[in-house]
Amino acid sequence: MKRILQVTSITLLTSLLLAYFLWNSNLRDVGRILLSTDLGWLMVALVVNGLTLLFRTMRWRILLPEKPGFYPTFFANALGYMLSTILPIRAGDVARPALLARRTPVRFSDALGTVVTERVLDLISILTLFVFFCVRRWRQFDEPVVHAGAIAAGSLLGAMLILIVLLYFFRRGMRRVHEAIGRLFPQRFREAWMRFYDAFTGTLQLAERPAALGGILLCTALIWSCLTSQFWFAALAARQHMPFDSSLFLTAVTVIGIAIPTPGGVGGFHKVCQYVLMTFYGFDVDTSVAVAVLFHAVGTLPVVVLGTVLLLREGMNWRQLSEETHVEET
Repeated sequence: MKRILQVTSITLLTSLLLAYFLWNSNLRDVGRILLSTDLGWLMVALVVNGLTLLFRTMRWRILLPEKPGFYPTFFANALGYMLSTILPIRAGDVARPALLARRTPVRFSDALGTVVTERVLDLISILTLFVFFCVRRWRQFDEPVVHAGAIAAGSLLGAMLILIVLLYFFRRGMRRVHEAIGRLFPQRFREAWMRFYDAFTGTLQLAERPAALGGILLCTALIWSCLTSQFWFAALAARQHMPFDSSLFLTAVTVIGIAIPTPGGVGGFHKVCQYVLMTFYGFDVDTSVAVAVLFHAVGTLPVVVLGTVLLLREGMNWRQLSEETHVEET
């Protein structure tokens, strides 16, 4: 019954968001716009998005305490991000370390700690990009989503940086705080909880290794260069000439749409894109629908196709993948 209610609620939410997104649009005109897509620029956008998986794998290998082989790390990344793309929750954040633990000596808790580090790096990156855009366009876009959003994003960014400083310079005190928090968990989870915490804070020691820190920062910069520029290339494919910094805005706000628990962010992503395109860049309804659909395709197809190819290459089916992503720490 619980499963039925979950599927029903997700289906209903997705349908409502899609109906809201398509409201007042002419699907025939939307189809005409999509059929006029420049395939050359579309291929560039797809390749640029696909490169993010390569740079994510390179960054993850630097963060991991043991350096696993490139292919098993890439495999775990590809399958994990595919799951996050097609499922209504970010299941890939747990699936990635589970898959890696199956194929390498890396422990699940250690890998999971580095996933949290990745998420912190990505959140800092996206907040920084959004604040930069808001400051740059402060006078042009006199809207609450820009002004209030910039203040909220800047405050969160500052709080995160303060927390990182505390974790790095006051390690013992912060660990004692974490141990106290761990006592709130059942006994059987406490050891794994502390291993997870130590794995996460252990990645902060990379700041003492300039080469490793430089590699992580370079990979992070390349990841977000690809994730932002894919929107610009996709807009060119749709024959819409937008300022390049619009991709910074779209990258930041679509995170909200993806966070809505629908499969692959369907509906939520599209509506957020449409709102930005119509409110800030003067798109009409049909063009905004077509471009949002194109943006979503560019952002999801590369990882889904690559993940499927790797799944078939390994001779795995969906049931086997589900079993491998439920690894219990030993």
